[in-house]
Parts: sequence; structure tokens; C-alpha cells
Amino acid sequence: MREARGIRPAARFWTRWAGVFGLVEEPSNSALASRCMHFRLCAGVRARFVATVAVGLVFAWAGNASAEQPARTERGTVRSAAPRPQNGGATLFRERVASILRRRCVTCHSGEEPKGGFRLTTREGLLKGGESGPAIDPAKPENSLLLEAINYETLEMPPQGRLPPEEIATLTKWVLAGAPWPDGLVLQPPRQRPAGRKIDPKTYWAFQPIRRPPVPEVKNRQWVRTPIDAFILARLEANGLKPAGDASRATVLRRAYYNLIGLPPSPEQVRAFLADDAPDAFERVVEELLQSPHYGEHWGRHWLDIVRFAETNSYERDGDKPHAWRYRDYVIESFNEDKPYDRFILEQLAGDELPDRTPETIIATGYYRLGIWDDEPADPLLALYDDLDDILTTTCQAFLGLTMNCARCHEHKLDPIPHRDYYRMLAFFNGVRRFGVRSYQSIRDASVRMVGTPEEIARHAEETRRYREAVAANAEALKDIEKRVRPHFRPVEKQDFKDERNRVAIMRKYVPQVLSEEEFRRYVALTEERDRLRRNPPKPLMEVLCVKEVGPKPRETFVLQRGNPHAPGEKVEPGFISCLNPPEPRIVPPAHGESCGRRLALAQWIASEKNPLTARVMANRIWQYHFGRGIVRTPNNFGAASIPPTHPELLDWLAAELIASGWRLKPLHRLIMKSHVYHLASTPDREAVEKDPQNDLFSHFDVRRLTAEEIRDSILCVNRTIDLQVGGPSIYTTIPREVLQGQSRPGAGWPTSPKEKQRRRSVYIFVKRSLRPPILEVFDAADTDFTCPVRFETTQPSQPLMLINSEFINEQARLFAEDLEKAYPDDLAAQVEEALWRVFQRPPSKGEIERGLRFVRGLRQDGADVRTARKYFCLMCLNLNEFLYVD
Repeated sequence: MREARGIRPAARFWTRWAGVFGLVEEPSNSALASRCMHFRLCAGVRARFVATVAVGLVFAWAGNASAEQPARTERGTVRSAAPRPQNGGATLFRERVASILRRRCVTCHSGEEPKGGFRLTTREGLLKGGESGPAIDPAKPENSLLLEAINYETLEMPPQGRLPPEEIATLTKWVLAGAPWPDGLVLQPPRQRPAGRKIDPKTYWAFQPIRRPPVPEVKNRQWVRTPIDAFILARLEANGLKPAGDASRATVLRRAYYNLIGLPPSPEQVRAFLADDAPDAFERVVEELLQSPHYGEHWGRHWLDIVRFAETNSYERDGDKPHAWRYRDYVIESFNEDKPYDRFILEQLAGDELPDRTPETIIATGYYRLGIWDDEPADPLLALYDDLDDILTTTCQAFLGLTMNCARCHEHKLDPIPHRDYYRMLAFFNGVRRFGVRSYQSIRDASVRMVGTPEEIARHAEETRRYREAVAANAEALKDIEKRVRPHFRPVEKQDFKDERNRVAIMRKYVPQVLSEEEFRRYVALTEERDRLRRNPPKPLMEVLCVKEVGPKPRETFVLQRGNPHAPGEKVEPGFISCLNPPEPRIVPPAHGESCGRRLALAQWIASEKNPLTARVMANRIWQYHFGRGIVRTPNNFGAASIPPTHPELLDWLAAELIASGWRLKPLHRLIMKSHVYHLASTPDREAVEKDPQNDLFSHFDVRRLTAEEIRDSILCVNRTIDLQVGGPSIYTTIPREVLQGQSRPGAGWPTSPKEKQRRRSVYIFVKRSLRPPILEVFDAADTDFTCPVRFETTQPSQPLMLINSEFINEQARLFAEDLEKAYPDDLAAQVEEALWRVFQRPPSKGEIERGLRFVRGLRQDGADVRTARKYFCLMCLNLNEFLYVD
């Protein structure tokens, strides 16, 4: 019974939470005790009962819950044998199933000769099945062949690999609901280019010059607020669809805050906006957010994903990259000042070769030092070319949206990029030195330099000259006195004199026999002067991580047969990608003579408005970060393997607008956020879901989960502990001991920062490739080994466990509860209302407030004191879907 008493509060808390919010029916106390006894948990595990309950709630939390009682098949797969709900099955098909079938199945199981004779484009085809029999068993759906296939039992479908657990759960729920299918709906396979067929660069859309297309005419002109709306509405009308209604003002405000600064609006900011009836109220909010220093932090984080920013090298040692944080701050400052994108490109690719180079442009070239680095390669020559390939791959995908790396060993299989073009492009970087050789000093020699203004450099040089002269004079004076006494030293004194700390005492012994009192006092003064000089060297110039080259003459570049650096072929010179019909490179070595000038020639071509890809790629990224996905869903790949643009004319219009605005991003933000499509609700109508299940036409706003950084920052915002200091060296948050034990040397390279420093925004957390704070790891923070164009959103048990059971979240919930008590002492109703205001960022309803009060009172009735009950209420608030998702 002791175990039952120990875990009963946790079980009752989570079951009460689920009951209050309609997830499960709350059992009686006796039933709880019975369940707790069934687990028979030992004392060490007892406190983790919360985790067991959380796993049971995870699919409900993610929207994938099923109320059926599970039963096991012969193969052990959990599948329901309980009565199947009929209501909601059709909705499930429209919202989720159709997309899964279209992406995972219909490509093979459609057309004149579907694989296995199974055509999965209509309900009739589903019931008919193929060579293996009907896919669905209407009498016993739990025994359907389709479920066996996706669970890899008798069949294994799709053959490329098992579906993610959440997709298996969705399909299972749909089959058990009777596999409803809208009448007359025929699923179409996703658009694909014929295998093995290369694109024609003369006609391919992405390789054409950027021209501003005319704004299309639409029937419903009153709906149009900006040209963007006309492009969207024209496609909707052509497909017989209507846009969704408008979202509430509070919803759009929250959307804008997360889009532009990655932080939630405070209750005070929401109240002020809702009370402002002026026609330009929203535009003024947008302008305020664009001028916020936190804009650069949020949009800088997007760019850091793309350039695979990290502050360590990976591999076993995963050593630090010195001063990498300066590059991060450079990116943030560039976005904040709305630096033209073409200049942003020039500074990162060739900031050291610019005629007007500055410390800032040198810091920008830290871009070249962000990748992984093998400090003890088995094949040094291969390691060099791996490093160069990483630079070329990132550059082409980030700025041009082309997978140039596919041509390293042979001609590109899909895009018209010859094997030779790869090495002509690589030649632009073939003067870059490796990050280092092995030692820390080699890293400093190859990748670190001191920078400053011309005046600072001259002043530092003069101070250094004077300092070195003073040190030399001091050392000579000491030596002159010491050499008079050294011949008199006994053997033991010769040994002791090697330690500077003993010298004054030894010299004193020879006063006045060898030295006069005055000479000894001078020796003491010289010793003190020596120590003072050592303590006060000239203030150093700023050290930065940057690119350095081997000199004005780069390495020769050859076409490597099958990518093997030990099998060089034809020698090549720098050249741009031939399928884009580029000019010849104009390479001018910089006057300083430290590099060859090739990178500047490449940067100028990429940043040219005549380049057909650069503006399109960036305009697509801006759209992606506003709407959750790009007009081209593959933002790093505009080639043959890409998903074609859903609105190619709109993309060209946005690209032309970006160039016309002087390559500045903020005018495009204003235009997008002023559009009607940006203000749409996230609830589509049934016809739109049936005809356009993936929302390719943007008939409504897509719901998205907050990113890992947004979740952590929002938690710190709602409990009002966040430190909004901008810039500076990275911080190290507390990481549980269990996580640190996963390192080869537990805790190495992670000196935990003081508590007050740990409250800074997540963009300032030190990015160690082999170790990340768990809350960022489980919520899909960017992969730092490669360019990360899109954040994936996984659904897994570790996420609710993190938000329910981790030390971090419980500490933040405690601070949240304490802040509420300070704000509204002894007023539980006001505390509940304020908490819901902060997490919802809208006025909570009376019913929501009452449910919150009922939750707290229930915990009090179960024996929790008011402080504990308030903390658990705050913990529950931080787990609400409305807090974690933006719609």
C-alpha cells in the first residue's frame, strides 16, 4: 500500500487534468488505488509515474487519440477490436488520410498498370484490392490487409520503409471507422517528373530571367487587398474554391508576433490592440515588430538553420569554434538593420575581398567555418575536398536552390549540371585554407584574426611596439644585475633560481658582498615592473572567426574521376553553372594580396539581379516562414527533383518585388502581412479539403506547432523570467546529469552558466553538435551537420514527457505560479484568468476560467496545498495545444 499512496497524487493529478479537458473520464479514488497497485513501482521509479500516464495521453495531446480498447494480433501489433465510431471518419479522411495515401501509396497504385493490380485512387479500388485480395475487410476491419501491410506483418508497404507511427495510427483509425471515402473523389498522384529525364534549361521555369508578371484579374475584386491576394484568389476561383473566412484579430496578432519576433504578445499588448479600432492598427503593430531588436533574433535563427550554424566541430572531440558567436550576432544585426540581401551575400562569401572591407565583413566570412571538421583525417587530401564540398553544397543550396553536390562524382542525374561544372564551381573556393590542422594554434593561424578600424589597428600596433620595447628593456636590466651574482651561486641556488618566485630572496643573500643596497632595491623595482607589464599588456583587438586563403595563388583544380582526389583528370578554371547561361567570371585579386579574388567574383554573380535563382529562392523562403511552407515546398532545391511551385507567377512577382525594393526584406514582410490571405482563418471548408487536401492553393492558413526555440522562449515569456538582452557570447543552460552521461567525457565542453544568464533567448544557447538541451532536441531543433531548409514537426512520446515531467518545465511552472501569486495575492480566480491570458494570448472565456478553478479546487480536495495546486495548474497551462500551436 505504500507504493499506492506514493503514486496516487500523480495519477490523480494527470487523470483530473485529462478529465477537466475532456480527454478521459476521471475514475473513482478506489479505481485509482487499484490501478496504482497494479504498477507495483519501486521507490526510485515512483516519482516518474507521471511519465507513464503521459505516454498514455500522447496521442490525445497530438490529436491522434483513439478511444477504442486495444487488443493484440498474433504478431503483437496493437489494434482495436471494440465497436468503431462512424462519426468523424470522413473528416479524418479529408484532413489527414487523403494526404498520406497520396504521398505514400498512390504513386505506385494508380494509372493503367498499378503495382500488384491494386488501384488505390477510389473507394471501389480500395474494396476490390489487387493480387493479394481486398485491402479492406468491411466485416472485420481490424483484420484488413491494408493494416497488415502498413504494420509490416504479412506484407510490407510502402517498401521504401515503415510509415511514421503517427501516420500508421491515423490510417488504422480510419480503417476501423469503416474507411469512409467522399463520393466521387479520385486521388491523384503527386506531380513528378519522368524518371531519368533531365530538364531543358532553355524552358525550365527556375532558369528563366525574372520578369514581373501581370496581376491576374479575379471575380471577387473586393476580397483583394494586395496583388498577392489576386494571385491566390485567381487559382482558387479556377478550381471552384473560396477562401476561408477571416481569423479573429487576436489570432492574427499572435500570428504576427510569432512570425516576426518569435515571441508571444503579452496580455497588455493584446488588450491594447483589441481596443484600437483604427484602420491602420495592424500595420502599426507590424511596423513596431519590424523595428524590434527581437526581429533579427528570430529571422536570424532562420538563416542560421540554412547555413548549418554551430559552435563546435563535431566528430569525437567536438571542439569549440572560437568566437563563432560573433557570426551569429552579425546575422542578427544584419536582419535588424534590413541590410540588402545582395550585400548580405557579398559579405558572407567575400567580405575579406571587398574594397571596403570592415571588421563586420570579416566576421561575415565566418560563414566558411561553420561546418563540421575532422581534426585527424585518415586521408588528409580527401578531408580537404570533403570540406570544400561542404562549402560548395551549402552555398549552392542556400543561395541558388541547386543540389550541386550531386555532380561531385558524375554528371547530375536530373539537373543539367555536368561533372565538369561542379569542379569549375569548386575552383572558386580552392584557395580556402582548412579550418585547422590539428592543434588549437593551427586553428588560430588558419581561421582567426584580429580586426579593427584603421585607427584602432594603428593605435594597437604602436602600443604593442612600445610594450615589447619596455619588456625587452626590463628583461635586459634584470639580466645585467643577475649575471653579476650568478657566478657566486651554490649548486642548490642555481636550481632554485629557475623559479622566478625565489629570485629576490636569493639575490638578497648577496647584499652587500656582491650587490649594493641601492642595486638590490633597483632589482626589486625591476622585478615589480616586470610583473606589472605582464599583468597589463596592450588591450587586444577583437578576435574573430573568419576565412583565410593559402595566398594570392590558389590550388590548381582538376576534375576528379568519380570524386576521388587521388585520381585527378582534366584541369579546370573557375566558371559559373553553364545551364544558367552565365557570363565569364571577372576575377580581380584584392589589393591586400592575401587571397586570389575568386570568391568575390562568385559572390557578385550570385548577388546579381540577372541571376535567375537568387531572388526566387529568397522570396520563397520569406513566404515559407510566414505561411509554414514555401510556394516551392523544397526551398533548397529548385531543380528537377523539386516539388514544382504551386503559384509560379506569384513567386516571380515576389522575386521581382524583392529586387525592386533594393533587396530589402522588410518591405516584403509588410506586403505579405497586409494581404488578405495572411489574415485567413485556419479552418477550411469541406470542399477545399476534398479538392485540395494539402492546401496547395492556400485557401486557409495552415496550423503549425511552435519551433523548439519558440516553445522555450514562450515558456520564459509567460512566467516573465526571460532576459531579452540582445547579442553577446553564448550561454550554457542546465542539462540533466543523465543526458551529460551520454558524452564520452560527461560534461566536457558544457560549463553551465549562472541561473540569471540561462534565461536568455534560445538563439543565444551555445550550439554544440554532440550535445543539445533536451527541450530543443525533442522538439526538432535544426540539424547542424547539413543545411536545414525546413524544420520537421515530429510527434513522439518524449515531447509530452518533456513538457510534463522534466526538471526544466516543473521549475518554470513553479516560477509561473509564484509570479501569479505576486501579481494577484490570495485571488485564485484572478490568477487563473491571468494565466490563461498569458498562454492563450486572447481573452479567456468564463467557461475556461471556471474549468481552471475546478482543476485547482480538485487538487486541493485531493490533499495538495494551494502552492502545489497552483504550480500544477500552471504546468497544465504550458501543455495546452493553444499555447503550443499557431493558427
